[in-house]
Amino acid sequence: MELADLPTRRNEAWKYSDLRAALLDEKLPAEKPRPSDAWGNPQSVIERLAVAQGARALTKASAGEAEVLVERIGEDPGLQARAREIQVLPGSALTRIVLQSGGDVALDIARVSLSDHATFRQFILAEGAKLARIETHVEVEGEGAAVELNGVYLCGEGRHADLTSVVTHKAANGKTQQLIKGVARKGGRGVFQGKILVERGAQKTDARQYHHGMLLEEGAEIFAKPELLIHADDVACAHGNTAGGLDESALFYLRSRGLPETEARALLTEAFLLEAVPGWLPAEVRGEVEARIGAWLRT
Repeated sequence: MELADLPTRRNEAWKYSDLRAALLDEKLPAEKPRPSDAWGNPQSVIERLAVAQGARALTKASAGEAEVLVERIGEDPGLQARAREIQVLPGSALTRIVLQSGGDVALDIARVSLSDHATFRQFILAEGAKLARIETHVEVEGEGAAVELNGVYLCGEGRHADLTSVVTHKAANGKTQQLIKGVARKGGRGVFQGKILVERGAQKTDARQYHHGMLLEEGAEIFAKPELLIHADDVACAHGNTAGGLDESALFYLRSRGLPETEARALLTEAFLLEAVPGWLPAEVRGEVEARIGAWLRT
């Protein structure tokens, strides 16, 4: 793969994450023969890089099973690219947890296909990198399938975290719930790009998408682009997006109770973020997530 093949901000899907600039000083892996894509879509640049690094996997959740995947990315220096294809078969459930913790350029993509009455749940904790991008593409192929996507990003100085997702409802009576929350400090950049597409045959779809970002200091950056594209006429869909600072009245209340300002700010920020940490996380994972959020806020 050549540097010229990589997207820049001129590419709409990468308008907030300049991959070419991030990899300017990296040696790109030699491209290998590209396997066919299970969903018939052209492979993305992340998939091509993942194939070149030998980091492409297929996961199938069998009927009646409830599988949990815990994946870690960003623990090694340099370029890391991973791709996963997930097939959730009829009546089965799969939970995917992605923990991203730094690195130079950390790239991850998952393509998920849901059959009848299947369930897919995902949680992402992203602490950013020189450039970290985690993409999720979900195809709701079967009737009565359910999707839940939650995520938290923490962007300190020099850290960039991009959470991008596309959920396509193709069958009736599907449900999607998405909640992403994140914070950024001076010199940090958080990105959320979310799209929910409801096709003509996906009547009775219930899709909700929300993103809330908090800028902790002047000079922090948060970019968000939520989208709903609805081609059916019997649906219940909504989306929302906010970005701002801490609630000054809540901060004043805590300080009036004797808490130092730094501790009060940390408590309010932690409460804000933990709303996006779902109760279905395994206890040991939830403990790690809460500890990492707390450690980041104390830094």
